[in-house]
Amino acid sequence: MTAPVLVGPQPPGGGPVPSLDWDDALADIGDRVRAEREARGWSQTQLARTAGVGLNTIRRLERGDASMRCFVQACTALQIPVGMLLSPQWQKPEPKPTRIGVAAARPIALSPRQTEVLREAASGDSLAAVGARLGLDVGTVGSTLSRVYRRLGVACLPRDERRAAAAQVALKHGLFTPGNRTS
Repeated sequence: MTAPVLVGPQPPGGGPVPSLDWDDALADIGDRVRAEREARGWSQTQLARTAGVGLNTIRRLERGDASMRCFVQACTALQIPVGMLLSPQWQKPEPKPTRIGVAAARPIALSPRQTEVLREAASGDSLAAVGARLGLDVGTVGSTLSRVYRRLGVACLPRDERRAAAAQVALKHGLFTPGNRTS
């Protein structure tokens, strides 16, 4: 019997490379498409029309639940290379200015469901594990977290930093207290 071959960089201290949470990665892609669309001042309907897909397909893409074909069509419509949108170097574009030149600031608030999902997700568990604890499907957890990240202003951060940053912002604004998970 031979030992398994490990491919790729090893984490500090050795051991297996942690697996990628694909649901979180797909939600990240949806967040990036949404950010690019919103920076151009486009509605979902405009993107769907330009990309040659249905409105529901764009909605699914932005929730992290669409095909690679839809993703490529959206990138083409947005005139952004697919590789750039997937790159760790991608940065959230500046939003298109409003008519008066300043975007209105919204007070930071989360719904009870958003607070519950963020509190559970702050544990670092996979979206599937969070969903199982809350009785939600993975897609619902991912789309809820995407809305939370946008609301708390951390959606532009790298995927592996957003949960912790969102929890810190929520704690800072008194949206929940640490350590009182539902499980």
